Amino acid sequence: MTSASEPSGNPPDADRARMWWVAELGGLELLRATLSEFAFRPHAHEEFFIALTEEGVATPTYRGDTHVIGPGDLIALNPEEAHAGGSPAERSWTYRALYPGPDLMRRIAAEFPGYRSRGPEFGGDVVRDRELAARLRRFHRLSEPPLSSMLERETQLVEALVLLVARHAVPPRTPRPPGRERRAVLLSKEYLREHLDENVTLAALARNAEVSAFHLCRVFRAAVGMTPHAYQTQARVRRAKALLRAGLPIVEVAAEAGFYDQAHLTRHFKRIVGLPPGRYVRDAT
Repeated sequence: MTSASEPSGNPPDADRARMWWVAELGGLELLRATLSEFAFRPHAHEEFFIALTEEGVATPTYRGDTHVIGPGDLIALNPEEAHAGGSPAERSWTYRALYPGPDLMRRIAAEFPGYRSRGPEFGGDVVRDRELAARLRRFHRLSEPPLSSMLERETQLVEALVLLVARHAVPPRTPRPPGRERRAVLLSKEYLREHLDENVTLAALARNAEVSAFHLCRVFRAAVGMTPHAYQTQARVRRAKALLRAGLPIVEVAAEAGFYDQAHLTRHFKRIVGLPPGRYVRDAT
C-alpha cells in the first residue's frame, strides 16, 4: 500500500487530507479529509466518486443543484461527472472517499442481470442508506492500518459495492441469485484451511475455484453462512486451540495460526471461543 497527501487543488494547511491507494485492489484510490477553509472548484474524475460524510456538513454542487449533506450521507457520482464545493462558511466537513475504476464497477455489475458489459450509472440525489454507509466506512477504516487481511478488505468492498448498485443505481436492480456452486465453495474452504498462515486474497480463492471473485464472495456466504474472511478466522482459531492444547506458548500460537500478533489472536479467539487464550489454557489444565 502506498500513500500520498492532499487532494487535487491543494487545500490549505488548516485543512487535513490524506490519499492512499491499495495496489492489491487494482490501485484503488482512497481519501480521508477534513475541510474547513477549502472548496473544490468544478472538476471530474476518470473513476466513480463515492464519498461518505463522517462529521460536519458540506454543500457540494452536482447534477445542476447544490445539495446539503451531513453525517452518514453518501455521494455517488459517475466517471467524468462534474462536481464542486466543500463545507459552508465557518463549518467543517470530514469525509472518506473511494474512487473505483470503471472496470471494477463493470465486474460488480456482472452480478446483476441486464448490464452485460456496461457498468452501473448513478443519477439520484444524496444517498441516505445507513447499512451501506456502515459497510463502506468499515472497508475504508480497514484499509488504513496494516493489521487487516486482504480477504477481509476485499469482502467488505465487494459487499458494499454490490449493495450500492442494487439499491442506488439507475434503475435499482436485484443481484442474480448466488447459485449452488458446491465445488467452488468446497475448494475455497479447503484452500483457506491449507493456507492459514498466508494473507490470502479473494482473487487467489477465485482462481482456485474457477469463478469470479465477486461471485465467489456471494456464493460462499450463501452456502456457508459467513464470508470467506469469517471462515478463515474461524479456521485459524480452531488451529490455535489445537496448538494451545499441545502446550505451545501463546505468542508462537499466534504466528503459527496466521494471526499478526498475540493481541490479534486474543481479539478473535475471545469473539469465537468466549474467553481469551490464556484463560482457555488455564481452564484446560
